[in-house]
Amino acid sequence: MAADPPRKDLWDRLTALATILVPAAIALAGHFVAQGLKQAEISSEERRAEQAGVIAEANTKIAQAGLINTLMKSLTSANPQERKLAVQAVLIALPEQGPLLARTIAQTDEDGAVQAAAQSSLKQRSDSLIRQLFAENAALRIDAARELVQGWRNQPDAVGAILDAAFQNSDNQNGVYNAVVVLTEYAPEALNAHRDGVLKLITLAEANGPKTAAKTALLARRLGAQPAPTALTR
Repeated sequence: MAADPPRKDLWDRLTALATILVPAAIALAGHFVAQGLKQAEISSEERRAEQAGVIAEANTKIAQAGLINTLMKSLTSANPQERKLAVQAVLIALPEQGPLLARTIAQTDEDGAVQAAAQSSLKQRSDSLIRQLFAENAALRIDAARELVQGWRNQPDAVGAILDAAFQNSDNQNGVYNAVVVLTEYAPEALNAHRDGVLKLITLAEANGPKTAAKTALLARRLGAQPAPTALTR
């Protein structure tokens, strides 16, 4: 009986999250549909394709809302192994909401082994996405950047890992650019936890050319710092 209160507490936390996430996903889906139908002109092939894309995005949001409810049962299962597997599933299936749900398990699950497994799964997923920022395949880089922004933008540890990867791959201009772009979307609090490293990245990235330099200016403003003055030429 002693295990019941902790599990109830975990269920209460996850239920509260689902109560927020599911309506938000459905409402966002409705917004996408409304905006798409308003803007798309059926007589135009380009607009028709745009409308199809908007509706597809809305359907994805609705599917994710249903998936949250399905995975909730596994996240609160009495079987520790099922909870571990559910954490891995939400991190892949729910790029935006998954990290939040997984972090809740990592912090509040009654089983220390499940907490440790959730923490490990979070790190593995984050590390995998960060490696993909520096991949040769452009589509892979773009997907990784989008997911890092969606689910990890408030995490100081993710900022540190992105910085480390950028410094280790400083000759990979696409990767450095991606790192800067992703970090411009991160919370100022998360950036300031690694302020010196972010400033170092800004200095490194500015040498990649005007396109990257423009993004570093945004990152500097996000950090609350002023861009370094450009050296005058004689």
